Amino acid sequence: MDKAFFKQLDQQHLTADNRRNINTILDLLDDRYSEITASGNLSHYQDYAKLATLDVSPKSYEILSYDIKVLSDSSVLSFYKLKEKNSNTLSLRSNIWLKSDDNWQLIFHQGTPVISDED
Repeated sequence: MDKAFFKQLDQQHLTADNRRNINTILDLLDDRYSEITASGNLSHYQDYAKLATLDVSPKSYEILSYDIKVLSDSSVLSFYKLKEKNSNTLSLRSNIWLKSDDNWQLIFHQGTPVISDED
């Protein structure tokens, strides 16, 4: 499994143009998708399917310290630090990607704000 491939998938999930078009995002999500948000809430695919867009304000993200762990032939955990450039904030992100019908889709995401940038 290629780390660069999964990093590209994670970047697609973060791209401002994609986040403005909910259908593009929904195509990346498995219909069993769940997310633990930065505020600690649990959201699901159905919650996002009701939205017209994810982000209305332009944000610029930079993925830092990216890595993956192969869980099986059809599942991969990606994890990384994300910098939101406008606010200069950091979060730790983890995603589980599942392969279904030759497509990789996101089934789980968690983003946790970083209080201090001590490695």
